[in-house]
Amino acid sequence: APRAALPAAAPSLQARIDAAPPGATVTVRGVERGPVVISKPLRLVGEPGAVIDGGGRGTVVRVTAPGVILSRLTLRRSGTDLNEEDAAVAIGAPGAILEDLVLDDVLFGLNLKQADDAVIRRVTMRGYDLPSGRRGDAVRLWYSQRVVLSQVRIRRLRDVLIWFSRSSVLHALDVAASRYGVHLMYADGLRLLDSTFTDNAVGAYVMYSSGVRIEGTRFLRHRGSTGVGLAFKESDDVVVRGNLLAGNHVGLYVDGTPLREDGRSEISGNVVAGNETGIVLLANASGNVIVGNRFDHNARQVRVEGGAQTGNVWAHAGRGNYWSDHVALDADGDGVADRPYRAQEWFERLEDRLPAAALFWGSAAVAAVDFASKLLPLFPPHVLLEDPSPLVALPVAPEHRGEAASPAFAAASALLALGGGVTLWRTGTRQRNGRRERPT
Repeated sequence: APRAALPAAAPSLQARIDAAPPGATVTVRGVERGPVVISKPLRLVGEPGAVIDGGGRGTVVRVTAPGVILSRLTLRRSGTDLNEEDAAVAIGAPGAILEDLVLDDVLFGLNLKQADDAVIRRVTMRGYDLPSGRRGDAVRLWYSQRVVLSQVRIRRLRDVLIWFSRSSVLHALDVAASRYGVHLMYADGLRLLDSTFTDNAVGAYVMYSSGVRIEGTRFLRHRGSTGVGLAFKESDDVVVRGNLLAGNHVGLYVDGTPLREDGRSEISGNVVAGNETGIVLLANASGNVIVGNRFDHNARQVRVEGGAQTGNVWAHAGRGNYWSDHVALDADGDGVADRPYRAQEWFERLEDRLPAAALFWGSAAVAAVDFASKLLPLFPPHVLLEDPSPLVALPVAPEHRGEAASPAFAAASALLALGGGVTLWRTGTRQRNGRRERPT
């Protein structure tokens, strides 16, 4: 008897993509083998539970045509070659839309090069369990303009890296346990909105960019010796408004910003609380308007590096910032203290004379020198800044104004956000403006 013919094998996903006409929809069911390349405009859409498995080889999905849509898919197991930039998705054409994706066990997450007007939304990504130095970037955006990333959750990857890319929007990012949450270089006109960065080496670092706006974002617990919540280097016309920087080694770091001599940058309405140092200003950081912020129980409110600090504006229209270590009356009840706030330290003046004294920063010796110098001032203190109109009430970030029934709410919300173990309490003592006090 003749043998029954074996059923023909189902065509591979790559074969179905190659056979589909431009503009078609290719449906993914179950687990399909990758890697695949999409070289024509089409939609690749998954049914519930759809997976494309790269098998540990190369990039799982590579897009070389404009107008491609990837939707409702899990992409997993890319290759692990850093030199080849093995990724979950690589895009090299404009107009791509990526939505409702899960990227799991990948070296790089999204690698976009000359991918103008891409829209990426509702994406969760997790990298391989590798040492930090062997991980790839979560997002690499290179020469790609007007890109939108919204509702992107990132774990166990490296950086969101934006290079030479203008007018992009990063919205509702949630980045934890990475290196740089966001790293911008030559990323003019970028907006970073309503995002959260937690337990990274650095929350966000803005370099050589102009017109960057950072609003409504939380930078929490970046605690290593080089840990910084938010940093700027040689950037212009930046706006930092309504953010929370809490529990970091340094809350805000400003170097050479603004860059132009006639430049201006705005730092307003932020809560800077419970950091080892609230704000670090380099001597070349001149031209910033720093007004309406809340510097609340940082172990050290301000540090100035590289010489005298001049040229920044600490009050506008008769209102400055709130400083938790400023004790002053408000006789007329206008919400502004009756005497200026001066951040000053005797130990820093001693360090100017004896550079080796820097070894003692963070030790009880600093508090001892400051205390003794106040009792017996042998030399004048080092004045770091003067806020001529310090606030006596706690300013509330814009997103909380509807919730705050009293100034106490603002203080509690910032301190609770620290998540325990920030830097206010150490071995039964707390630090306040360089002094250690017993807890009450």
